[in-house]
Amino acid sequence: MTEMAHILVVDDDPAVRAMLSAYVKSGGYRVSEAGDATDAKALLTLGDIDLVLLDLNLPDANGMVLAREMMNRWGVGIVMVTERNSPEDRADGLELGADDYLPKPVFPRELLARLRKALDNRVARPAGGGSQQRWRFNGWSLDPLNRFLLDDQGEKVDLTPAEFDLLSILAGRPGRLQSREQLMSALGSDDGESGTRSVDILVSRLRKKLGDGDHGRMIETCRGHGYRFAAEVRRE
Repeated sequence: MTEMAHILVVDDDPAVRAMLSAYVKSGGYRVSEAGDATDAKALLTLGDIDLVLLDLNLPDANGMVLAREMMNRWGVGIVMVTERNSPEDRADGLELGADDYLPKPVFPRELLARLRKALDNRVARPAGGGSQQRWRFNGWSLDPLNRFLLDDQGEKVDLTPAEFDLLSILAGRPGRLQSREQLMSALGSDDGESGTRSVDILVSRLRKKLGDGDHGRMIETCRGHGYRFAAEVRRE
């Protein structure tokens, strides 16, 4: 897969985008470029993209939300290349499912080495990685790629896009405590008190639709910290 793999470079800075594209081309890869999320999605819809070098600071999208959409909808690999280099940002990106996370400025040899590793690792996985699997828990079946939830009778459950995204984030990391701030960032929610309230409201709505709490909670509240998905998740 590494030979003539097709890499999409997404960065809103033309100079940085050109530099990254030159690095990638020097490794023998095909390259396409996009300056924002709209152009990136248009190119992905055409198909034939193996991996995306994604800047998280784009003018028309939250980078974390865009990365999740790219993985779930198109099944591409993601290497985040960004100026956001706090430990929290790096952890959020990797926990979201990115293949790698590189802070700017990047060095050509390191970038190419990480690209090769990311592409080689994806060869052993089905197209789209784990995103084409069904996630099963407590009688429910969640399909992250096609974005639907089935109950124990096989009937689709009506979820809003934000509810589905939150359930995917929580169920995708079972047993792990996720702070409200982490969830806000992954959902592209506003910072501050309004953002934390929106997370709490979404959790409340999800619990009602899942019947969560009738016999123990699937989505546990960790007071003062955040939420944890307590149910066992099987991926099939």
